Amino acid sequence: MSSTGARDTAVSLGSRIAVLLIGLAIQSTLAWLLGPDGRGAYAVCLLFATLLGTCFAFGMDTAGQYFVASKRMSVSEGVWATLGSLLAASIVAVVFGRIVMEFDLAFLTKAPRSSFYVALAVVPFHVVGQGCLLLLVGLGRITWMAITAIVNSFVQLLAAFVLIRVFDFGVNGALLAIIAAGTINVIFGLIAFRQEGAFERVRTSVLQTKRLAAYGVRFYVARLSSTVNFRIGTMVLAFFAPTREIGIFAAASGLVSRILLVPTSIETALFSRVAADERGRPETVAQAARASGLISGAMLIVLGVLSRPLVLVLLSPEFAPAVILIWIMIPGIFLRSASKVLMPYFTGTDRPAVCSWAVGAGMVANIIGILVLLPIMGLAGAAWAMTIGFLVSSAVLVAAFRRTTGLSLARTWVPRGEDVRVIVRMVRSVLGRFGAGQRA
Repeated sequence: MSSTGARDTAVSLGSRIAVLLIGLAIQSTLAWLLGPDGRGAYAVCLLFATLLGTCFAFGMDTAGQYFVASKRMSVSEGVWATLGSLLAASIVAVVFGRIVMEFDLAFLTKAPRSSFYVALAVVPFHVVGQGCLLLLVGLGRITWMAITAIVNSFVQLLAAFVLIRVFDFGVNGALLAIIAAGTINVIFGLIAFRQEGAFERVRTSVLQTKRLAAYGVRFYVARLSSTVNFRIGTMVLAFFAPTREIGIFAAASGLVSRILLVPTSIETALFSRVAADERGRPETVAQAARASGLISGAMLIVLGVLSRPLVLVLLSPEFAPAVILIWIMIPGIFLRSASKVLMPYFTGTDRPAVCSWAVGAGMVANIIGILVLLPIMGLAGAAWAMTIGFLVSSAVLVAAFRRTTGLSLARTWVPRGEDVRVIVRMVRSVLGRFGAGQRA
């Protein structure tokens, strides 16, 4: 990994650490103020909004990221075609969601009706806001993306606390906080797009939208499956389990999934470099995957050891059953943390379908696992199903990477001294940035 790549990774990782800490505060706020029942209702409504947005966006946010990073579209073409497509998709998603609400479905009884209406309002802010973040990465605006992510998280935390604690809006307040955070993404994104010249020559056409859709469809299963994988348990529980159990499972998965900040940070730094290189820099991607596995593994060990006090302090004693769920999820999160960094290689070399096959296979395994294990083991069965799903998707990604690049498993995965040096450089860079911020 080059020094520039390590620096960008450090910037992204540093911001993700800040987002992680704020995210933990958000999870703690929701747990203490809403309790298991309210946390479960919030999880169901958020799942409703997230699935609607993901289903109708067709992966066009990732497509826009690819086209601007690879310069196959100009900045103005890529930005406005992507944002326009995502806004249109959001409107369709909201209309479809409103129609679904007319049916007598079991999960619609897990939260107040008004909360599902607020969830519909979340859809465009979530979809367009996430699209802005991905476009920032595609444009190489890593530092600005990092600032946006931190401000986004802080606004969500502040809004959630005020709306729930002060105004007593409950679940609706937690959902409105997501709208406030999404607004930050859009505002900060538009500022950066203007600086990049996207406003100077606004050119869009049906052809550009078709190109986005053609790429997005190949990545669609991967995007949908990635969204669903963490939430399959919540989805199934929404039909069969009490709201309290939904809240405990959602809190456990939400806590352990924070470790994925590591591969996400590395992916962010990798993507534009992979997309700009004809071979996709497979050696760099392999080293990044090893580094991600080493860092994430260490963090997961710490999380496992401290899981009980963390749950009792952050989430409240009512969430104590989440401890065993976290332990079950840890192996799956480790596999996901290492293999997830391989995905920029496929998306950046115009092979998004590989990600769809991999994550789709994991989703199927997750669904089968939860249907089989949930009646036998309860919440623990749902946690095991998540780990099984990540095992399957990781195996597919690793096999596809080996076949496509020709790199052996040993050459890709056996740690070496240079990996440790890269990690040390990243850590020093992150600490240096935090130190500089404190001195300022």
